[in-house]
Amino acid sequence: MLNPVWNDEQIKDYLRQLDCWSGEIQIEPLVGGLCNKSFVVTDTDDKAVARIGTDILVHNITQTAVQTSMRSAAEIGVTPSLRYSESNLAIVDFLPGGCIKPEDIDDNEENCTKIIELLKRLHQGSEAVHGPLTYFWPFQVVRQYIQIGSEKNSRLLSEFPRILDINDRLEASIEPFQAVFTHNDTVPQNFMFDQDRNIWLIDWDYGGYGHPIFDLVGVGCNSDANEQTEQFLYETYFGEKISNSLTKQINAFKLILNLREYMWGMVQEVTSELDSENVAASMSELYPDQEAGYEGYTNLNRDRFEMNYRQYKALFE
Repeated sequence: MLNPVWNDEQIKDYLRQLDCWSGEIQIEPLVGGLCNKSFVVTDTDDKAVARIGTDILVHNITQTAVQTSMRSAAEIGVTPSLRYSESNLAIVDFLPGGCIKPEDIDDNEENCTKIIELLKRLHQGSEAVHGPLTYFWPFQVVRQYIQIGSEKNSRLLSEFPRILDINDRLEASIEPFQAVFTHNDTVPQNFMFDQDRNIWLIDWDYGGYGHPIFDLVGVGCNSDANEQTEQFLYETYFGEKISNSLTKQINAFKLILNLREYMWGMVQEVTSELDSENVAASMSELYPDQEAGYEGYTNLNRDRFEMNYRQYKALFE
């Protein structure tokens, strides 16, 4: 069984011994993950991604739940097939088209429609879930992150009382809902193109039961989409013009999504044991205009949060 503390060469040696390949294989690191390590494996027939993951309790990530999400999402048809799995390793089909960029979303109705169809298929596919799965509630996640940041003496310590107050008021505004199978990390890099420009979801660290609007707002919010694009996403998902009450729910989830990403970056700053050079390379690949490292991700989402909070206060408080 793969040991996630092994170095890259030990991991590669282990992968070569697996019997899920055709002929000799070539293994190259895959840059882009901010919470795990992955490799592209090429054999004589095809390419696959070997994803090495561990339980990360500060983020409520357990590999048992991650692989439940991956298998269930593959059955629904929203993520690549799982070729092989064990406790800390999952091998899935490689998608050659690369990840979505913000410019693939803004004012692109074709791609936005594909994304919404993907999310609706996921949210309507809860019956495909078999096995243990996390319940994802972003307000509880923010409270947990702030507790961790307080214990680790985060550089953002003085901000926590204000953030907790905003978090509690937002939670109180959420209307009753039915929890469904959700991805809960709909950042652009987790949407991938295949060779035919079909779009798939990857990276199921946070997959679980949750609120569908959290997934929905993540598409535009995490890519800084313009207002017209966001409106198209919402109306396409719901199939109708958005009411005032639904507009408030959408904006509340936009804000908690920003807050969760902001606090996620903070927790990574004080807890992550991933190699700092790999993290910096991933940040430079995903967000070239930001400071490399987790601090850059934290600051990016702090700015998003503060901008959207000003808008939320003007509209609803």
